[in-house]
Amino acid sequence: MSGEQALSGLDLDRLVDNFDVFDHETAQHVFEVTEHARSRCPVSHSSAYGGYWLVTSYAEVRQALSDPGTYSSSLGVGFPHKQSLMMPPIDLDPPLQKDFRRLLNPHFSRAGIAKYAGAIREIAASTVDAFADRGAADLHNDFAAPFTAEVLAGVILHVDDENLFQRARAVASQISRHDPTYEGDKRAQLEQISEEILEQRAASGARHGDCIDALLYGTVDGRPLTRDERVGTLMILVLGGLSTTNAALTGIFRHVAQTPGLEQHLRDDDWTRTELDEFLRFEPPVGSLSRTVMKDTVLGNQPLKADDVVLLHYSAANRDGAVFAEPDELRLDRGKNPHLAFGLGDHRCIGSNLARMQIEIGVAELLSRIENIKLAHGAVLEREAGTGSGWISLPVTFSPR
Repeated sequence: MSGEQALSGLDLDRLVDNFDVFDHETAQHVFEVTEHARSRCPVSHSSAYGGYWLVTSYAEVRQALSDPGTYSSSLGVGFPHKQSLMMPPIDLDPPLQKDFRRLLNPHFSRAGIAKYAGAIREIAASTVDAFADRGAADLHNDFAAPFTAEVLAGVILHVDDENLFQRARAVASQISRHDPTYEGDKRAQLEQISEEILEQRAASGARHGDCIDALLYGTVDGRPLTRDERVGTLMILVLGGLSTTNAALTGIFRHVAQTPGLEQHLRDDDWTRTELDEFLRFEPPVGSLSRTVMKDTVLGNQPLKADDVVLLHYSAANRDGAVFAEPDELRLDRGKNPHLAFGLGDHRCIGSNLARMQIEIGVAELLSRIENIKLAHGAVLEREAGTGSGWISLPVTFSPR
């Protein structure tokens, strides 16, 4: 047994050889396991799900993200590949992928979301106010998740049917988190819900000038979107909007609850300009996504064949000591920070500006209403298993301000 194995008590070789993002044990020790994989071989073979390649080094993840001609998204970036409906633009390659981005970008640019700041602040404030006098809460389930969901439904998508969106939340929370055997059924349910949202908007005749209007009335490649393109695009907007930012917020609040002095620092200082990137590097809300190899090639020193699947592990790449000094330390004084939390290149996260705004506002509103945030006595924190990398819950105690 290696020294690393002896330290952790884990059979790291076994966990790497059968690396499974849906395995609970692997999820709780994901950074130990992926560091061991990188030390053995940055492009390691896993026998799980019929066999695929796990990519854990920054250089190789960046190389694959930068070369869509060799590492394609067109067969789906979810893992394992069980989706029956592609979700543009994330499941496309250029040039069509760029057309979808041009359609959607105006609604997620800094200028496009600036008008939502006031409404987002009101939602954050009311979400905190619902529990601020209790002295205890779960900052994932009581704040981060409902706050980001209400922003997505009411501000970004203008969905008035609360029951319909609650169904979407329930289904989305199961996708990419639990046994992938059932993911196809969950995706089918989300497909149906997304179609209902589009049909309701079209039937109402309402125009909000938002991304749903773009899907219904915009064009790509000089033509209207197909039914599958509209539904698939809305599905990824819902999945991304419901899972990623709330994971990032929960991660930040975990540090606040466990790090003396951090709460006051985030309350007093303009931390979002540079320090937010370090939080995102340390715990990216999306842990991994896949690509399909389109032609025989070599990644790192590993030969790959056409049709191989590679799982690009963003969380592992963000802890690569070849790029980041003291990679396993949260260093808020870190300077250059070329993290991959939002991806890279053509597929850089379309919602990154909205995510930053929600994080900045959400943290500010919460810290203006409660203080002395501490992890609840006896709390045991568990990471989600799956392609995300968030915490399942975050029970804390606090004092109202």
